[in-house]
Amino acid sequence: MEDAKPRNLGGSLPVPNVQDLAARPEDLTATPTLLHRYLRPQPNTLDLLLDAPAHEQEHVPVINLGRLLGQDDRAEEAARLRLACENWGFFQVVNHGIPEETMEEMKRNVMGFFARPLAEKASLAQEPGGIEGYGQAFVVSEEQKLDWADMFFLLTQPPSYRDLHLWPSNPSTFKNCLESYSTEVQRVAGKLLRAMSENLGARDHSDMTRLAATQSMRMNYYPPCPEAHVDRMLGLSPHSDAVGLTLLLQVSSVPGLQIRRNGGWVPVAPLPGALVANVGDVVEVLTNGKYKSVEHRAVVNTREERMSIAAFHSGKFGTTYGPLEEVVGDEEVRYRSITVEEYVKLVLSSKLDGKNIMDAMKIS
Repeated sequence: MEDAKPRNLGGSLPVPNVQDLAARPEDLTATPTLLHRYLRPQPNTLDLLLDAPAHEQEHVPVINLGRLLGQDDRAEEAARLRLACENWGFFQVVNHGIPEETMEEMKRNVMGFFARPLAEKASLAQEPGGIEGYGQAFVVSEEQKLDWADMFFLLTQPPSYRDLHLWPSNPSTFKNCLESYSTEVQRVAGKLLRAMSENLGARDHSDMTRLAATQSMRMNYYPPCPEAHVDRMLGLSPHSDAVGLTLLLQVSSVPGLQIRRNGGWVPVAPLPGALVANVGDVVEVLTNGKYKSVEHRAVVNTREERMSIAAFHSGKFGTTYGPLEEVVGDEEVRYRSITVEEYVKLVLSSKLDGKNIMDAMKIS
């Protein structure tokens, strides 16, 4: 029996197309009320941690998946993964086994999609009350600040969740490429979640690996922004990911991802061929806070466009999220339990705002 596709979970208010605005900067500056929606009250350079000497600067941990799954160096790599999950919430994954050509073809297809005419992309626009398609997400009021970005969002796993009329026919290789890439990334997510479960000492690893059962892809496009306002705009508001595990592929070499650490923002420079992984809010809930999701954001620049592909992995509908008894042990339960359906509705009705979803999940 096929899994039923979830529907009517909530959507986002329509907003202007940012790629189009970037091509008409004079119209943006001539409309102060529109421009104001993209300007943050604080400069994004505030609390940027770049002052330490190069040899003292911290770097996101790197996990070699091949070693983690092997025999000789498994314990050492598992310890590195535990440290990343407990103290960072982020890590880069190398030697993950995804063919280089699969990743490069996915990058080419995403670049090709965002290069298509606006009218063609708009034909794949999000429908009212839905999150899938071309547009933006987490816009819940006419007053909130907007991100300087467009996105293309698709449900990719399991296959029964796919809405294929939203999958582009141009570029012509997009559909087959996305299917291949999606399957490969889901495999990596399952391996990582099992290793994370092993590090917790859990006997039943399915409690964690089930978080790779569903997958959605968010393809992000960050155009250059007006030079006069670069320090007041963000491509993606500070937030933690309200999923199980995210695996991010940097499409272009332009940096932009920053994570919250020690009260400031640390830039992340993706390694060639690596995936950037981050612990999601759902894993924090299941582990009762042993593994922590971390705020992150995307900054923009005045000269170059930036693109990325985020693969979000979560549990299936019809199941429940809550702290795992085996992991909690004698500790106090810190988070409430909730059905996946109710959790997704909570997420989609909220704007991106720090760890607001986790605050809603905590038992006060």
